[in-house]
Amino acid sequence: MKLDKVAYSLAISLALASAGAIADTTTVSGGTINFEGKVVNAACSVAADSVNQTITLDDVKVSKLATSGEAAGQPVPFQIVIADCDTTVMQNVSVSFNGQSDVSSTGALANTAGAGAATNVALQLYGPDGQTLALGVESSTVPLIGEQNTVPFSVDYIATSDAATAGTVAATATFSMNYS
Repeated sequence: MKLDKVAYSLAISLALASAGAIADTTTVSGGTINFEGKVVNAACSVAADSVNQTITLDDVKVSKLATSGEAAGQPVPFQIVIADCDTTVMQNVSVSFNGQSDVSSTGALANTAGAGAATNVALQLYGPDGQTLALGVESSTVPLIGEQNTVPFSVDYIATSDAATAGTVAATATFSMNYS
């Protein structure tokens, strides 16, 4: 009987201690999570890590951008990965880029860095075939092979006029996938 009283007292003590622990809980706002997605009727879908990318170019010397229309010669590769491809629907893909075109080098991305921006400099895109890719023009096609495919590109500085000046360079491009 004495053992039952001890067990009963212990159970009551544990229940009260647990209730006290629950009463000490504090809730604090943690932030916001945005979820985005898209349903497409196409041969493939763009992989999530390819949707919003930031490509960082190496610094370039002003002397490499001394002649109008000449690239710096230090292209930086980047890629767009497409997944869940169905090659029975379409067999090829090409990509079109859009953005603010440079006034002097039509088809190249204008430097939109703002205050402190380098002058007489734009960014030139190159397609999967390594050739210059103008804004608004479809790249060369890449055959779809299997469920996941990588479409390679590169970007380089280009002089838009003689005597580039030092400063920051920034540009933004959007892209569209073209299946055939």
